Amino acid sequence: MYCPNCGRTNSAQQRFCRSCGLQLEETVQSLTKQLPGKDLDKTLEARKRAIERLLPIVGGAAVSIVVGAVLWGIIYEIIIVKGEVLGGSIFLAFVLGLVLFALLAVYHDSLVKGSKRRQLPEPASPSAEDTAELLPEPSVESTPSITEHTTEFLMAEEAEKIDRRS
Repeated sequence: MYCPNCGRTNSAQQRFCRSCGLQLEETVQSLTKQLPGKDLDKTLEARKRAIERLLPIVGGAAVSIVVGAVLWGIIYEIIIVKGEVLGGSIFLAFVLGLVLFALLAVYHDSLVKGSKRRQLPEPASPSAEDTAELLPEPSVESTPSITEHTTEFLMAEEAEKIDRRS
């Protein structure tokens, strides 16, 4: 946070500016009151979810009306009015095949999106902040002390002295 008096950078936890001594508590409180609240974010998220639910319904209804009109046009104009049953039936089968293909493509896409949502997130690699807290590993192996060998000799000599006494 910047001091409104002198412009020096201060942390949000500081009560006074380190440069000019201005009391920063009131400034922090007034800034938090002016920021948009979490309630606004929740309201926007709820509206977004509602629209995401309505879009496929409205789009599906519009496509259904168009497909129904095309099928009715084929059946009525070609088969009934003109009397071309074979040509109209072949064209009707072709249009129904295209509609079925489009429905299967949309269904496949929804399955792929659903499976992506269900996958477990990959474990995150440690960030630079995490690794800064880690202790560095020693790069040099410890070398044995010179006194270790000599203390072994002292122990052996003391053992010999004890043996001689007994």
